[in-house]
Amino acid sequence: MADPLSLAVLSASIAGLLMRGAAVAVDPSWGSAASLPSDALNAWRSLRRLQQGRGGQENPLEASIKSRLQKQVDDASERYELAGVSRSALAGAVTEMEVALKELSGDDAAVLEAVRFPDNFATYLRRRTAGRRQNIEAAAESFFDDLTRIVADEFIYRAPGSRAFDIAALKQLLAGQEQLLAGQEQLLEGQAETHGLLGAMATDIKEIHSVIPQSRPASPTRIRFGSRPRIAAGFVKREGQDELFDAVFTHTEPRTVLTGMRGSGKTQLAATVATRCEEEGWPLVTWINAASRKELIADLYELALRTGINASKDVPPETIIQRFLDQLRSAEAADRLFIFDNVENLDDLRDLTPEGSGVRALITTTRHLDWGSLGWLPLTVGVFERDQSINLLCERTGDNHRNAADQIAEALGDLPVAVSQAAATAKWGGYALSDYLGRLSNHPLESSISRLEGDDYPDAVGVALFMAYEQALEQIRSKHPQQERIAISLLDSLSLLAASGVPTHWLLGLDDDSDTVRDTLSFLKRSSILQESADGGKTIIHRLQGQVYRETYLNNQKKFCEARTRATKLLIEIDVDRLENFEQQRQKTRNLIEQIGAVTSQGYSRPLFSDPDFAVLLATTLWNATDLGMPQLALTLTDSVTRAGDLLGPHHPHTLASRNNLAIAYRAAGRLDEAIPLYQQNLEDRTRILGPHHPSTFASRHNLASAYQATGRLDEAIPLYQHTLEDLTHILGPNHPHTLITRNNLANVYREAGRLDEAITLHKQNLKDRTHILGPNHPDTLGSRNNLASAYQAAGRLNEAITLHKQNLKDRTHILGPNHPDTLGSRNNLACAYREAGRLDEAITLYEQALTDHAYVLGLHHPSTLTSRHNLASAYQAAGRLDEAIALFEQNLEDHTRILGPHHPNTLTSRNNLANAYLAAGRSEEAKKLFGTP
Repeated sequence: MADPLSLAVLSASIAGLLMRGAAVAVDPSWGSAASLPSDALNAWRSLRRLQQGRGGQENPLEASIKSRLQKQVDDASERYELAGVSRSALAGAVTEMEVALKELSGDDAAVLEAVRFPDNFATYLRRRTAGRRQNIEAAAESFFDDLTRIVADEFIYRAPGSRAFDIAALKQLLAGQEQLLAGQEQLLEGQAETHGLLGAMATDIKEIHSVIPQSRPASPTRIRFGSRPRIAAGFVKREGQDELFDAVFTHTEPRTVLTGMRGSGKTQLAATVATRCEEEGWPLVTWINAASRKELIADLYELALRTGINASKDVPPETIIQRFLDQLRSAEAADRLFIFDNVENLDDLRDLTPEGSGVRALITTTRHLDWGSLGWLPLTVGVFERDQSINLLCERTGDNHRNAADQIAEALGDLPVAVSQAAATAKWGGYALSDYLGRLSNHPLESSISRLEGDDYPDAVGVALFMAYEQALEQIRSKHPQQERIAISLLDSLSLLAASGVPTHWLLGLDDDSDTVRDTLSFLKRSSILQESADGGKTIIHRLQGQVYRETYLNNQKKFCEARTRATKLLIEIDVDRLENFEQQRQKTRNLIEQIGAVTSQGYSRPLFSDPDFAVLLATTLWNATDLGMPQLALTLTDSVTRAGDLLGPHHPHTLASRNNLAIAYRAAGRLDEAIPLYQQNLEDRTRILGPHHPSTFASRHNLASAYQATGRLDEAIPLYQHTLEDLTHILGPNHPHTLITRNNLANVYREAGRLDEAITLHKQNLKDRTHILGPNHPDTLGSRNNLASAYQAAGRLNEAITLHKQNLKDRTHILGPNHPDTLGSRNNLACAYREAGRLDEAITLYEQALTDHAYVLGLHHPSTLTSRHNLASAYQAAGRLDEAIALFEQNLEDHTRILGPHHPNTLTSRNNLANAYLAAGRSEEAKKLFGTP
């Protein structure tokens, strides 16, 4: 073998990360000390002393890390070199890992998370290195994955407070430290004792969790939902405002509608209602984007989740929303406000309008319908009174020329948005009102802006709004030329993306100098070109201002294409994988879904789909949403996939990628009947366009086979798996990771089809190959051993199955930890094997522990917890312990009904299980009631 890969820099990087962690842990300004157990904090302090007082000598921590790493990395690199991976590719993977660790060490928030939750570091590192992985040669990607695991394991081994933390190792490192305190040995011994006590406490807590009934998480007592525009400074009280407030606050009118042309101030009036509700402490104040039914459903679904409604992955958003609305109808009386902004089609609100004691629904719309006969109290929002227009213009500009103000107001038809914008333009442009009037009257704008139904304003409104952004850009150009490009990028993006606004922190990424972007944003907001949401989270351009910008500045193809590229680039650069916090990843993905959905429904935004990069964004977002447990939200982008196909063509590679990921979302949501036709079409198209041996074609064939397998169509799944395995073996070789995965899947489907001899042969080969290539402790190797054990079990070879399951449980507990999902699965599998072998007492002991651990780690309502509870109940029933079995079956039926609904297949199975238990206990009348339940 060649000289070993140099790990000096990598070892130093890990040591540096640990030392940075130690600095953060003991720094009181971070608040870390208060959040760490005393024994872990003391160990971090001891680790911290390793970097002090060395006098230029080698850091013992680096030397120790290098010693442990070298053997593992050498073993891994040898395996990959034997498989034909070049040494330069392996060295490149090491270099990318070094860079990733350096970046991580410089991120204080990430270091703090690693200190507080060291056992989650492997997840942090995988997410953090995803971008670096893309820089590696394809042949070395699997080596990089192994390197990620090795580095994570080393950090966890060294990090005080982790499960794998080795106190003896720390003692050894500290032994030569000249500044070692006299009492250090007692401290470390005490720490070992404390770790033992903490372990015992954890066990006690788990047992408590298993016996104490857990109430559902309390819903937030006060919810503020949605991003509404901030009320403008100097807001002008409107005619009809008192009537609106009386309707909402005095008469508790359940349904009120504000109608008026765009720019009349409907949204501002609605925002004043919401603000007062918040000031009075109403428990629920919501702002829903209602421009399309898709946006309505997305917002109401997220709101339902915020209020505590349980949502399984296979339950459609509409069902979750109906549960939320049902809960509202039956809730105790309380003041609750729902504002549906910019309703364009009343049918969009069908079955979605909230009702209940104390519930008020308020909508804004340009539509003039017979609202009274439809059950809504209509209030018309008109234009400013003339005196209001004149006073606003004079007061905001400091110019008392009321005659000029009167003529400006006349020209603008007193439309609030135009009058306000005229005042801002005159003020910031330094114009007297008479000068502004002259510019307004003589501006060479060739045509008026397009009008929608309900709009009835003068042509000068378009001129005023055009002059507003033109004047703002001119001022930026003259005072800060470097900001003009940023200002145009901001206006381009905001005018093409969601009309409800774009997260402000995304906009700061439009330029490397975020301070300059922030300054530009502030100027455009002061100029009234842009607005800020009430919570400060979004930046918004008024719909009418955005339309004027699109129809004037973006009125030629070149500028529009540039704007489309800027808007797409803004979204593409939102890298969800770089976020370490799971909930942050989900929120970023929800925000991207909102933007893509808006682009789909807004006619003027749809040309973005002609940009191939936007189709990449769509495919990536579909994947991320499903991967993060939100397939139902991914499915709200079904129309977006259709739109991408319409503009790029149905056979474009990015269209195929989006369709593939949509199919994956359908499958994750339990809608296999809709997933399979998409998989079939994609396989056909990719085979024809990319060729039968393209990696994407292999993926499509594998996905279709997997979907067939999930629906029991095994005769169709097996030939596809066989074909894929044959091709991968020929093209990539028998030991390539993809080949091993496909062989594993073929073996599993053989087992399901009852072809057990063939299944066992393939699983044995896979276990042998993975042990040789990946090592005996690699997670994939443990997975192969588990699958072989399951095949033995299916074949009735229970002694062999039990031996392998016991070994796997032991190894997974040691390598992955006792609470890892794979470890929980191994405990369950061993229990099942014991039960089949008639060893009920041993099975029940393991099932009881598995249920306790599932509830503790995953939560009482996680699907795996419900499965674990079912297994224990079945074992109790088999052992004749019917009272205990029935109690668990009853709990499962209650949870399935609440979470999935009464007609879900899993709920029906739970009902059947309970009925059978009732029969076994002689409670036939109760059983009949359940069997007769629809």
